[in-house]
Amino acid sequence: MKRLFARWPTTHLVRPRRSPSDVQRRSRSLPPFHLWFALLVWASSSGVLAQASSHVSRGSAVERAMRDNPQVAASRAAVAQAEARRGQASAARFPAVSVVLGTGPSLKAELVPGTAVESTEDTYGDVGLSDMSIAIGGQLEIVQPLYTFGKIGHRAQAAQHEIRARNAQAEMTRADVGVSVAGLYEGLLFARDAERFFDETSHWLARTIEDTRNEIEAGTGATEQDLLRLQAARGAIQIALNQAATSRRQAEAGLVAYLGLPARTSLSPEEEWLELLPTPPADAGPMIRMALDHRPELRALSEGSAAYHALAQAEAAGNLPDLFAMAFLFGGYTPGRDVVDTRYVRDPLNGFYPGVLVGARWQWTAGMADRRADENEAKARELAHTRRWARAGLPAEVQKAFEDVQRAKRDADESERTVKNAKRWLVQASADYSVGLGESDAVTDAAQAYVQLRIAHFDAKFRHNVALADLARATGTLSSPRNPFYPNH
Repeated sequence: MKRLFARWPTTHLVRPRRSPSDVQRRSRSLPPFHLWFALLVWASSSGVLAQASSHVSRGSAVERAMRDNPQVAASRAAVAQAEARRGQASAARFPAVSVVLGTGPSLKAELVPGTAVESTEDTYGDVGLSDMSIAIGGQLEIVQPLYTFGKIGHRAQAAQHEIRARNAQAEMTRADVGVSVAGLYEGLLFARDAERFFDETSHWLARTIEDTRNEIEAGTGATEQDLLRLQAARGAIQIALNQAATSRRQAEAGLVAYLGLPARTSLSPEEEWLELLPTPPADAGPMIRMALDHRPELRALSEGSAAYHALAQAEAAGNLPDLFAMAFLFGGYTPGRDVVDTRYVRDPLNGFYPGVLVGARWQWTAGMADRRADENEAKARELAHTRRWARAGLPAEVQKAFEDVQRAKRDADESERTVKNAKRWLVQASADYSVGLGESDAVTDAAQAYVQLRIAHFDAKFRHNVALADLARATGTLSSPRNPFYPNH
């Protein structure tokens, strides 16, 4: 619980008419000046960020960020990568085609008439330019996997599990972005309300200071000390006003970045004031069950574990052979070179030779496949254990968010009631003091309570609404169109 402040120079909130006999008595209460600075620090530590142009509502801001934010786009790109890996595994089921083409020098050769193997020329003896020619040749191979003992099938399963895990992670990213935008939006409303409050108080003080100057000049009771106290208080008010304005601009700038709007866009929230959103029923049980059913983290961990288990099976299959069928064709053509028409001698530079075979291929790596399988199996166990811990911790996370909402609601209701009481107290103390029936301490205490409770009321509403967004994320429903906690469209 943040301490608002210890004391605050609040005698400026009323403008009593003083008589000379009251001056010495009333100068006894000089509240310390540092209280406004404490208010400034408290406001900046409350998560109030602020800055920047189009009409938005909290629902439309969250929806747009969860749809268009670059972090969400990056998570969708990760899904696309997993889909590409599934396509690679599926493609391994189809034939692999290999084609090699080339050209180079060759010798002309003529067969001895009446034979099929002897050339009329020596192999390399007395070779001249007239004996040279150009050979054109190539090779075509088509290999069709027949059975791989799970190397392809398990990798395809792993890719499918990875796609589901990446989709769940994308939903997690959407929820995180939504909570961040909710905090910025509620902070913008908080800062704007605080800015109005401080601006109104600053203008009131300016008029009070002017009245005090007039009384000093007329010699009707006000003193130079009263004027200095009022001026110091207005300076503190101005510092708080500057902080609120800065916070508003910072929150607007943050929203502009999350929403992907042009820099220096000016935002106009549709909500006029920071108001409490509807509070959920005071029973966390259904919300815990909702989280166990919908949290994307559980799906991501479950699918990730299944993906690594499938990869382990695929790696373990590396110790077994691949059965395949292969068709091939290789040959070449050289102008000026006769074709050797025999089954016993083949000329790779002049002739065409097809073939078909069925075979098996092994690759042994001294236990490497087993070690890779063990590694992936260990990763699967790691994610499985993490999922069990996440499932055990979810109820506590939901309970915390739920209690934050309930506490903020109680704080908001209590501060709303006590703000009215503090305001009446201040009016009565001011009236008594202005006619000389009360002490300045009474006015100071009443003014301090009024300002503290007013700011605390703003903060309670801010915490309540942000806690609702966090509760929606904790239950796994923030990105759902039927989210019952925080508007997202």
